Amino acid sequence: MQNSKAKMDEFKTRFMDLLHKQTNRQMKIPAMGFSDYFIQTVTTDALSTTTKTTGAAASENSEEEVTDGVQKSDQEILESIEECYYSADSNPELYELKKVLAAGIDNQLIESTIAQLRTQQKVLTKQVLQNILEQRNACSSEFQAINETQKKLEESLWTCQKARSYLNYARTNLTTTSLEILASYRKREVLKEVLDTLMAIKKLRTTDEELQKLLADHNYSAAIELLLQCQSSAAGFMQYNCVQSLHKKLQETMLLMEYQLDTVLNEMVLNFDIRKYAKLQEAYKLANKSLIAMDQLHINYISAVHSTVNAVVRGYSEPNAEEQPKLLYEQLCEQLSADKLIPCLISLCKTFWTILASYYQVVMWHNNYKLYTQQEESDGESPDLYIQQKLKKGQSRIWNDILNKVCLFLQSAKLTTVKYDQFIQVLSIVQRLKKVGVEFCSEQSEKLIATMQQQSEEFFRRYHICCVEEICLFLDNESWTPLDSFSHILQLPEFRSVRHALRRHKSPTTALLASSNNSPISNNNCDELVSVHSQDGGGSSIYGSYGYFLRFSEKSSPFDGGLDAAMLEEDILSGIVDEASCYFSEESDDEQKSLQSKEFAEDANNQLLVNNTALNVLRCIGRYLQMCKLLHCISPKIVASMLELLDFYAYAVHEIFGKDALVATDNLYTPRLEQRLRAVETNVLTQIKVWPLNFSSLINNELANPDTLYGLPQRIVAIEAGRSMFQQFHVLQHYLNHLLPAGDRPALINYLEYSEFIADLAKPVYTCVASRVIDLSAILAQMAKVKWDVNHVTHQHSSYSDVLNRNIQSFAMCLEEISKEVSIPSKHVWNAMAHVATHLLVEGFSNVKKCSAGGRALMQLDFANFMSFLELISNQKYPEHRAYVDVFIKSYYFSPEQFEQWIEQQRLGDEYSAKQLTNLIQCVCVSDKRTRQRLLQLLEGVATTVTPTTTPHKNNYNAGSNLSNVI
Repeated sequence: MQNSKAKMDEFKTRFMDLLHKQTNRQMKIPAMGFSDYFIQTVTTDALSTTTKTTGAAASENSEEEVTDGVQKSDQEILESIEECYYSADSNPELYELKKVLAAGIDNQLIESTIAQLRTQQKVLTKQVLQNILEQRNACSSEFQAINETQKKLEESLWTCQKARSYLNYARTNLTTTSLEILASYRKREVLKEVLDTLMAIKKLRTTDEELQKLLADHNYSAAIELLLQCQSSAAGFMQYNCVQSLHKKLQETMLLMEYQLDTVLNEMVLNFDIRKYAKLQEAYKLANKSLIAMDQLHINYISAVHSTVNAVVRGYSEPNAEEQPKLLYEQLCEQLSADKLIPCLISLCKTFWTILASYYQVVMWHNNYKLYTQQEESDGESPDLYIQQKLKKGQSRIWNDILNKVCLFLQSAKLTTVKYDQFIQVLSIVQRLKKVGVEFCSEQSEKLIATMQQQSEEFFRRYHICCVEEICLFLDNESWTPLDSFSHILQLPEFRSVRHALRRHKSPTTALLASSNNSPISNNNCDELVSVHSQDGGGSSIYGSYGYFLRFSEKSSPFDGGLDAAMLEEDILSGIVDEASCYFSEESDDEQKSLQSKEFAEDANNQLLVNNTALNVLRCIGRYLQMCKLLHCISPKIVASMLELLDFYAYAVHEIFGKDALVATDNLYTPRLEQRLRAVETNVLTQIKVWPLNFSSLINNELANPDTLYGLPQRIVAIEAGRSMFQQFHVLQHYLNHLLPAGDRPALINYLEYSEFIADLAKPVYTCVASRVIDLSAILAQMAKVKWDVNHVTHQHSSYSDVLNRNIQSFAMCLEEISKEVSIPSKHVWNAMAHVATHLLVEGFSNVKKCSAGGRALMQLDFANFMSFLELISNQKYPEHRAYVDVFIKSYYFSPEQFEQWIEQQRLGDEYSAKQLTNLIQCVCVSDKRTRQRLLQLLEGVATTVTPTTTPHKNNYNAGSNLSNVI
């Protein structure tokens, strides 16, 4: 018991020592008040104490250190100190007691805890001393700053004391005399102020008369300046009754002046005066209402646009329209008669020009003069900059209002009922108006273009129908005789406006280079509604050097003159080179005559055969070409209509001269010829009301007259006129390619690539003559009487061959007589004759029932006799027609295998008819019934599959009877 009590006392003692050291470790160290001596003393004592403590601890804990075997660093020791020792509210003594005694009394744990706490105290003390040494310089600097601040406070205290002493001295030395002097001076100043007030009131009363005089002279800027001065002067004397009444009168005068300014500003819209406008702007500037005046000016312009159009249109409306003042603008336009459309449109454009020219001068004035200097401008947005922006926006606003009015006029007026010349005038006016818009506000006027495009499409659709009906009228009265003195389309007045363009695009190389350029037309840009007019200048902006606005004023306009019916006698698109449309100014009459004589000297001896109808078709194409270069937007439709006119002429020639053949003409029509004829029936004939025409007199007289070879001169004139017409149309190819968009050019090229169109059309026309010249029934009857199954070879040809040759000879003699009237296209005419004769021979040969080797030799002899005579008298060779008959005759010599193979090849062709092939099979296979039946079945199967595919359209072309019907 005593031993345990002694151990308990010893533990308490050690633990108290430990708590004492822990308290010293948490002791706060002052931040200042240490001297070098104190720091050195403390450091020395601390080091000695540390040495002693270390020695004692070393002796006591030598066993623990040996046991641990690893010496910890200072940083690890500092980190091992628990958080409770850093908290001000904690109780470290109690904490350590609880921790040590938690598991009972363990001397070894107590010893190790004491050793650990001593090590932590030693390291912590060392760290604190090191921090104190590091903060020594900062502490000294802080003390020095405090000393300097204290000195400055002492100096400030001394200054305040000195100032107070001076104030006391001044107060004690101020005398009553000085105050009296000040009172007298104040009285004098009051009297001077009263005198100035009286003089100012007197001046205010006299300035009212001067103000009225300035208003009478319209010197508004000086009047406003004087008025503002009076108002500012009167504002200081409002305590007097007379000044109050005068101030009220000045306000009324100011209101009256603003009203007069607004009136004069409204006059600037239709009658711009640069001097008055300058005075107005100066006056508004003095009144600080420049921005308000600019807004009011735009309102005046917009009101002028809406008010003037009604007055102009009402002046051209019917008399009863005056009795209906409430009619809308659209209704007034609808009531306009056709003869007043163009004068009314010109008047509207002149009125719009006056407004635009006035606005243009306003813009130019503000570009050249600044109302405010940099000193006068406020910190915010510049007033001049606001005015510039307002004017720029106003340009588009005013132009759009004008466009709306013009578009309503064009849509409401009956433009589709006007004549071609009048519509061209409308296009010219619209073009000039569009150019004005480009110069005015750099806008392309898409709405105007779209409206005009719509009207143009509708007008051109109606006009195209009228042209087709006009051609029908020419066809109905055509004499089918050639005209003299025509060698080139440029002789026609309709093509005079494109003379230079055609000369420019005459060379394919030039046209190719032009088409390769990225021109606006090649992109089908509808902005190019019309080309540059003769009055057009260069430059497309509002500052254009050669624009309308610099060559005309509000007193004159681009719409003065040149817009009457005489305008069509000159090129409305001349005057300046337009690279986009390739328009050039035309020369004078003398220059044109000289150029014409030079250009067509080489064609003087090369006259073209044309008739009245073909010439009228070319003239229609010339008018179409004018519209095509004016209306790039619908150029594909116009060019397609040109092609329809050409095809319609060819269709009419076929209907008149190509349907009275006495033989089948199925194999004369090429697929492309059928396609074009069918297109005319579908696209053209359905739109006209005068078709079919009555050609009975021509058919019953000329086409039935054997003396004229059944109207061969008329047929030749019709075909050759069409050939000349197509030849002249090829002259326009490169220029039309230039006018067309790139995507529509292949259609034109594909159309013109079919150069054999007229030649293909001539085949059925001339075949009609050839089928009537030869006595088909007589020759077939004579061929049927020939004995073809002879056993010997004869050297004498058959009698029918002589008859056929006499028919050919008679035909040649008639051609010689007709050649005195009209040039004979020998190649095509004799080709038709060879076609009819050779098909006649094949038809006769196919009717043979029995044929021997001698008969086949006779066939070859007859055919050789005929062909030699035909080639001799026509001076031509016919390899195709010769082969046609030769192959048919030689088929008799084929072996059974070769004959079957030949039938297999011919059964799908159209050279020989099914009847001819059937008769041939029966004749060749007369002794071989099985082969004959097989070949006939094969042929009949093909015939049943081919016959239904024959189109009614094709049968329409082949209304003539075939050879079997003639027999």
